[in-house]
Amino acid sequence: MIALAGLLVVGAVEAVLGTGAGGIGLGALGALAGVVLLPMATQLGLLLGSAVFGLRVRHIVLGAMRALGSWTIGRVTFTLRALPVTIGSEIGPWRKPVILRCWLAGLTSALTGVAVVTASWLLAGGPFGRGFALAATATMLYKLWPRRVPLATSTGWLLFGLPRMPEPRRTEFCAGPMAARAYEALRDGDLDRAQAHTDELVGEHPELNAAVSCQVSMHEARGEYAQAVMMLLQHISSADIPQREMSYTLAGMAGLGFAAVEAGQLPSDDLMPLAKKALDDAIKLGFPPFDLSGTRGLLALVEGDADEAARLAAVGADHNTSPLARADCFATLARARMALHDNAAAREALARAEENAAWWPRVRETRERLQIA
Repeated sequence: MIALAGLLVVGAVEAVLGTGAGGIGLGALGALAGVVLLPMATQLGLLLGSAVFGLRVRHIVLGAMRALGSWTIGRVTFTLRALPVTIGSEIGPWRKPVILRCWLAGLTSALTGVAVVTASWLLAGGPFGRGFALAATATMLYKLWPRRVPLATSTGWLLFGLPRMPEPRRTEFCAGPMAARAYEALRDGDLDRAQAHTDELVGEHPELNAAVSCQVSMHEARGEYAQAVMMLLQHISSADIPQREMSYTLAGMAGLGFAAVEAGQLPSDDLMPLAKKALDDAIKLGFPPFDLSGTRGLLALVEGDADEAARLAAVGADHNTSPLARADCFATLARARMALHDNAAAREALARAEENAAWWPRVRETRERLQIA
């Protein structure tokens, strides 16, 4: 929408200036460049601020569309995609003071964007430069609007929303480092260390969404899907969960519900309608449907649509940034291939799952099924 508005503005400006069709075209190209490059600049600023002020950078994604490859350097995974028009990242708090560190990283992001906008106006000469400056300015203003939705946090929210965050959400945010350490241990397959960090978090803040989420993750990591589902149901019914966090909770509830049915841990007739509703409600609350491809693939597998399960699981595995989620998607893909009587393709998918997390319960169970087959 911003890109279209920028292009329309450029067209009007260039028409007023009398530069003709050629000028309008150059202005439109400049606007498109501004819409693409300004967010990349603010993201680079955020990464710089995160490195300087002590936030944990887990994953950096260069580009969009199909993944070309991934590399891990230290604790950071880099993914290169086919269309180099965006930069995405997973960044989280790691040390106290949490809010100050995040605010300073947001400030660095904002200053980087403002510097690009200022330079574009100083250097604007001709339709392309003016188009770039106009679009970059509009995009920067949008970036500064405080907005926090599932899987996205604006620079403006870090600057203006974060310092004014009320309780208990403030305590929830500040508990991020403990939850992050539990996740890091889980990602490494060290369940004892993950449990220790989870116990520490639950001991200090048993009422927080983060504490419940960590406990649920521990149940899932042990293949205890029924216990995880019951814990989430109790949490949803008893806690006042903000909309953004509720979308995550419902998305997790859906995936765990389908896994519990698949594993035979809970009755399908009772749980499937509940899990499907959780999936639909998560999307209604703003969770991007595309990012639920793996969950929808598992649903298709449970319902017996192996072709659709394989398609969705492949999409989820290609675009998910979490190694545990990718492993789960590849496990679904392997099981779908088995259902289609293609054990060779199933073994290929299983090998990819084991590259991400060979210890993950659904990966282990898939390996056992293939060995029997």
